[in-house]
Amino acid sequence: MNVRHGFLVEWPADLDAALDVALERDFDYVELNMDYAFERERVDAASVRRAAAERDVDLLVHLPYRLAAASPHEHVREGAVRELEATIDAAVELGAEKGVFHAVSLAHPAKWDRDEVRARIYESVRRIDEYASERGFTACVENLKTDFHDASDFPELFERTDAVACLDTGHAHVTGQSLTEQADLLREWGERVAHVHVNDTRRDDEDEHLPVGLGKLDFGVLADAIRETDWSGTLTHEVETFDYEYAACGRDRLVRLLDASAD
Repeated sequence: MNVRHGFLVEWPADLDAALDVALERDFDYVELNMDYAFERERVDAASVRRAAAERDVDLLVHLPYRLAAASPHEHVREGAVRELEATIDAAVELGAEKGVFHAVSLAHPAKWDRDEVRARIYESVRRIDEYASERGFTACVENLKTDFHDASDFPELFERTDAVACLDTGHAHVTGQSLTEQADLLREWGERVAHVHVNDTRRDDEDEHLPVGLGKLDFGVLADAIRETDWSGTLTHEVETFDYEYAACGRDRLVRLLDASAD
């Protein structure tokens, strides 16, 4: 098992403070949100790369996530994919090794044929995956909370593309996949799940992005699957907070669960 832990750096973002917490609290990396705070035309790649290197903290990114890369409309889809490709180039310049993206479609589910929209999803995923691979970058497609693509669709995604995935525990929970089902997914398809967004919630209708242990999700069963399959990958504690100590508390809780599952 080779599990690396990180946390999401959102807006408002103090990169130096985040990197200091990562170093002090034994995180392996931080995941920079490139949707705004680290948007490719705003970010100073050299200073970000230098700040991370000084602390020996690795970088991952979350690519812009409100782009309709799976739109049924050709020019909308093309523009969104091109922006994701440009952001991948920027991420590589930052020194990031891996990034998460959303295969979003804003098509109305009552009006557009589901299979037709999903064909567009796979088309865009294949293109983004190929573009990233050519640049030595790993692009992970994330499960969403939409009619067209959630965690239950990962097996079909894996059959129809060569892409790897980011499993978001909160997204999966609110679309009906329990932690037990997510653990089973990891057992069967773990080699295709390269990244996990770890977040807890108290609700069934909303992913609250809480640290592990503050919600009601049973992360012990996910820890068991990680240990049993000797899964290797990155775990981002996707906690919506201005105080990164909460992410560190969630990490410590999950590390204890991983250690306990080995006993």
